[in-house]
This record gives sequence, C-alpha cells and structure tokens, in this order.
Amino acid sequence: MTSYHQAVASAIKGVRSFFETTFTAIHIDGPQLDAASLSTRPIMLVGTHRSHIDYFFLGYVFHQLGFKNLRFAAGDNLTGLPWIGRRFINYGAFTVERDTGFDRYYIRNLCFNVVSMIEKGDVVIVFPEGGRSYSGAMLEMKSGILAASVISQAKDLSRDVRYIPIAVSYECPPDVPWFSMLMKGKMWRKRSNILPKRLLGNLLYFGADISAFLPLFLPRFLKRTHGAVYMDYGAPVSLRSIIDISALKTDTARDDFSAHRVSMQKLSEAVFEQLYRLYRILPLHVVAAQLKVHRRRSITDCADSFPDVIADLKGKGRNVKQIEKLTPLENAVTGIRQLRRLKAVMVKRNICSIRNESLINYFAATIV
Repeated sequence: MTSYHQAVASAIKGVRSFFETTFTAIHIDGPQLDAASLSTRPIMLVGTHRSHIDYFFLGYVFHQLGFKNLRFAAGDNLTGLPWIGRRFINYGAFTVERDTGFDRYYIRNLCFNVVSMIEKGDVVIVFPEGGRSYSGAMLEMKSGILAASVISQAKDLSRDVRYIPIAVSYECPPDVPWFSMLMKGKMWRKRSNILPKRLLGNLLYFGADISAFLPLFLPRFLKRTHGAVYMDYGAPVSLRSIIDISALKTDTARDDFSAHRVSMQKLSEAVFEQLYRLYRILPLHVVAAQLKVHRRRSITDCADSFPDVIADLKGKGRNVKQIEKLTPLENAVTGIRQLRRLKAVMVKRNICSIRNESLINYFAATIV
C-alpha cells in the first residue's frame, strides 16, 4: 500500500465530516463499478473542473468505491500553498506548473511520468480542461495528461486502457466569487512584469484561493453551507472503442508523443462530448440564462420558460435529471433561491433581477 493511499485512508473520516458539514446534500449517480477488476489495467478518472473541491470530492467518492493509490494533477497555485499544498502532495497530488503548461517538452515529460504512474497501478485523476473554468462554460480539452492513456494503449494494443468520465455540479462553488481577484493575480504574476507587480500578483493569485477555502476548514465556527453537490459518472470507456491508434499513427513523427497526436485529439473530442452530456443542469443554470437575456423576470415568467428549456436541453442530450423531476414553479423558486444564496440576484415583489452580473454570466454559460 502506497504512502498516499495510507494518508487518504487515515483522513477519510475527516473528509467525510468536511463534506457533511460544508454541503447541504451530496448526490452521486453512476453504474456499479468493480474497482479491484478495473485497477488491474491502466485506468484514469477524467472529470470536469469547476472548483478545488473537485480534488477532495473525486478522491473521496472513488476511495469509497474501492479504488486505491489515487493520484491527481494539481496546479502549482494549489500545491504551492502553505501547509495546504504539502497536505495535497501527501494525499497523492503531483504538481503541474502553470507557467510552463504550454511548453511542448514539459508536457511531453509530464505525460510520460503519468504513463509510469498508471502502469504501476496508480489510478490517476485528470481534469483535462487544464484548470478550473472561470467562465462557467466547458473548456476545450487539453491532451497533455490525458494523452498518457493513449501512449499507454499504444505500448500494448491488445490490452484495454480505460477511463471513467465524471461530471460534478455545485449549487454554490466556493471559489467562484473570488475568480476576479484570482484572474487579476494571474495576469500580474507573469514573468514579463516587474518584480513588485509579480509579488502583488502572487499575493492576489494565492490569496484568492486561501480566501475561498479557509472558511471551509472552519465551518463549525462560521456556520456556512454551500448548497448541494452532484456527481454523475459513466461506465468505463475503452480507448480501443473510440480511437484506432494504429490507423491514426504518424509513422514519420519525431517521437512517440508526436506520432499519436491525432489519437490524442480524437480522444479529447470524445471526452469533451461525454463530460458535456454528463454535467448535471441545475435550476440556477436555467434561471441565470433567462436573466442574462431579460435582466428582470417574474417568478411566474421563469416558471413558464422551464418546459421549453428542458425540452431543448433534452433534445441536445444534456443531463436534465435534476430539473426534469421538479415542476416548473419548483424549478423557478429553487433556481432563484440558489442564486440568492450566492448574492447573484435580488427579489422584490416577485420580480427577480440581477445583483451580480459576473455570477449570472458564469452560471448561464453552462447552457448558453
């Protein structure tokens, strides 16, 4: 048993308490998985990325499902945090350097390091969007770490290399209100800026995450909850079922990483589609999308719009299980309540209007 699996196992009681205290409810939906059997061959857990809570949540759920030796990619803005960063590394995190994330040689070496992890039996958690979505929309998939599954499959075409697609939806993501501060820090900390500006940028960049997550570690004192959290995961997907690695290989490429570029791109496209369809639409997404267009909506108007929105989303293959089971009025009231919790809207005389436009744009982007 690895040291990081032991660390997770020893902390699992505290993690469970953390989720029970922080969120009002936890909903998990997916097929039954045989973790012992799946872990005998290379496998990745591939998830959406909306919050740093994703690291805890995916690790917690899949540890409970019987998966061992979980590893996960985390940006240096997380692993570089005082105390928290070291804890993440102890629990299996490996660092991805944001400033060198577009350097080909860095990505190649990172990819082969991950190949080594999954081939020795580690279960690697990957967030292929390359970071949290600051816009609320699904980001284009990055093939960097995800490409490790292609390289592993190419080494032995007769075996199954698989991944499990996972989508997590939050009513109240704790990081979202701090994204503007984080983005300013990200811009100022670039190496091209003068030293004082870089130092201030680092303060804003790391300070945004500390400000967002420190309260979560003191919930008993602050009495804060962050609504419900939802996880939807699919059945394991075999790479061989969606890409023909041999046919797509470029024999004249300079190395194995370049030789399988087309397969990596095809895999990224397939993963994007699967995660997009898995991501659970919540009432606040629909209400936010209406307010983005109309600015002010009565509760009745919001309710009247839901049947057509649900029909449209369902026709596009989106995950509407949460809003489909509620009446139109229940959806409208729930969505407005969720947005009010975030201080994104205000309600006066049954008229809902925008209070924080950036938050409305964020949640509307899920379906707009």
